[in-house]
Amino acid sequence: MKSMIMTLAILVSGHCFANNYEDIKVLKELIVTTAAKYQGLGDPDFKIQNELEPLVNKLLTLEPQPTVINRLPLIFGVWKQVWGPYEYRKNDRSVDPTLNPKEIYQVVSPEGFYYNVSPNMEPKGRTEKNINYLKGKYVLSKKDPNGLDVKFVKFIGMKTRPTEKAIYQYVDEAERNQLPTQITVVPKLIVKLFFGGGTLREIYTDKDLRILYGSNNKEFKNQYLYIMTRVND
Repeated sequence: MKSMIMTLAILVSGHCFANNYEDIKVLKELIVTTAAKYQGLGDPDFKIQNELEPLVNKLLTLEPQPTVINRLPLIFGVWKQVWGPYEYRKNDRSVDPTLNPKEIYQVVSPEGFYYNVSPNMEPKGRTEKNINYLKGKYVLSKKDPNGLDVKFVKFIGMKTRPTEKAIYQYVDEAERNQLPTQITVVPKLIVKLFFGGGTLREIYTDKDLRILYGSNNKEFKNQYLYIMTRVND
């Protein structure tokens, strides 16, 4: 009898685990498809973020996350922004007309830095001007167990889009200052003095989905949700 009860408990536990796995999978897909629906749209009234957050919170309930120091190996690599902030110079959650929302990448290195990679567009004709590489250095936050504090240090680019490989695959060249047709987008001193930085609060990471909040305010009074998917070459 005791053996039968134990067997039943194992079967029920396995069934719950299977259901939980399927729930997580479905929820992740819903988050990504919902985010993709709003790709390129601003969010001045937080309607989009307010629609996504209940789904994100449910995912965190089903799959609680360890602190960011234990997830760093998962964060390393290439990520594509599905939805997130599209204007970085204002706090109105609008859309920068020089940004191409379909090609926003973040390449995170285990060496303590990352690059934001994206095309820079002509606001009117929407033709491509150059490819931007903005470098940020990150350290573990002392205030937030899921935080990465960021300081921007370099902003360079390429005059023309290369054909040999994808734009996010040129980070090594950017780090060595050997980009093809390299240009200075903003002088390094200006970047360090005026670009500042912020904090990335990494709330969910797995092998193919990354969810985080970004803020340039240490108190996180005005935080922006990012939904990113991993790029696998």
